[in-house]
Amino acid sequence: MKRRDFGQALLGLGAGMAISRPLVAEALPAHPLPLVMLDPGHGGHDPGAMAPDGTEEKTITLSAGFALHKALLATGRYRVAMTRTHDQFIALEQRVAIAVGAKADLFIALHCDHLPEADLRGASIFTLSSNASDGLAASIAADENQADNFAGPNMPGVTPQVANVLASLETRAMRISSANFAHDIRSSFKGVVPLLPDPLRSADFAVLRDPSVPSTLLEMGCLTNPLDEKLLRSPKHRKELADRLTAAIDLYFDNHAPSPKPHESRPHKASWRTS
Repeated sequence: MKRRDFGQALLGLGAGMAISRPLVAEALPAHPLPLVMLDPGHGGHDPGAMAPDGTEEKTITLSAGFALHKALLATGRYRVAMTRTHDQFIALEQRVAIAVGAKADLFIALHCDHLPEADLRGASIFTLSSNASDGLAASIAADENQADNFAGPNMPGVTPQVANVLASLETRAMRISSANFAHDIRSSFKGVVPLLPDPLRSADFAVLRDPSVPSTLLEMGCLTNPLDEKLLRSPKHRKELADRLTAAIDLYFDNHAPSPKPHESRPHKASWRTS
């Protein structure tokens, strides 16, 4: 996968919306609403995947994150947080720590594929497994886990404690919840959002390793495919993605979510998390 150290303006919906601190938008119900943590992949000096014309994954994932953030808040059912809201590098371990520290009820990592064959296209949904479901899944996970190579010597990547968490998962229920959510995404996308053949896959993704938060990693499409790249650059398509994901999240919390996590205090109308 090619990665280059230069920036690119945010696309469409995400343009002009970047701010200096990750935002946590909250409602004020009698009982806290579930918290959905969105994780736009890559950022800063890590551009992620690169399309042949130079489109960078990091700009698409952030724009898609803003679209989904808006769609989820519009339902009035959720609090929503993002691990990053501007062009910032965040190590994989830090992304996990943000979700755990916020006591997130669901974690969604947003990414784009860069595949060896240009005719391959469509979204795919990943859950955690120490043994990859197939060779393609293993290759994608290895590529995404390379993000911390951009951290440099003074910025640690995933610690051995986090890397070994597979051996001590809190509950089998979390894996089941993650798998159920992946199925909900596939059901919501079917017939609307292009999908890779066999879109439900599993591999050892670093950002999915925490055992306390149901998590999925969504590859929204393939930047190496011209048709997918055109869609991913389109604000209209990113809104469709956000709407379909919102429907999947509604389905998940209606039918599959584990018991809500305890919250230490009643949330304020809005709060800010500093970087």
